[in-house]
Order: sequence, then C-alpha cells, then structure tokens
Amino acid sequence: MLAPCEASQSTFAPLVVEGALEEGHAPAIKLEIAIGDVVLRTDTAIDGEQLCRVIRAVRASR
Repeated sequence: MLAPCEASQSTFAPLVVEGALEEGHAPAIKLEIAIGDVVLRTDTAIDGEQLCRVIRAVRASR
C-alpha cells in the first residue's frame, strides 16, 4: 500500500481563462501540476492513486 499523497507546501496556481465559453458547452477539465521544471498534464478523470504514484516517481527522479 502507498501512503497518502502529501504535498510539501500548499500553493495556488492562477486561473487563466482563454476565451468565452459557449452557452451549454461544458469544457473538458484539464489538470496541470508543476514540480520544479517538470509539468504533468492530464484530465481530471485520472485515478487519485495513479496520480500519486506519478508524482512520487517525478520527485524521486529529481
């Protein structure tokens, strides 16, 4: 079993809106996480445990 995924510090990313949304159109939600010079991009459908494993692997490789 993997320990719960814990961030070393809480930080907030700015919200960037690139254009107006059309009425009745739900955009795909994307997730972007920067760890140093590495940027992980996925959508919110990723499993939490899988995301934790990826984050740990990136941290361990640095």
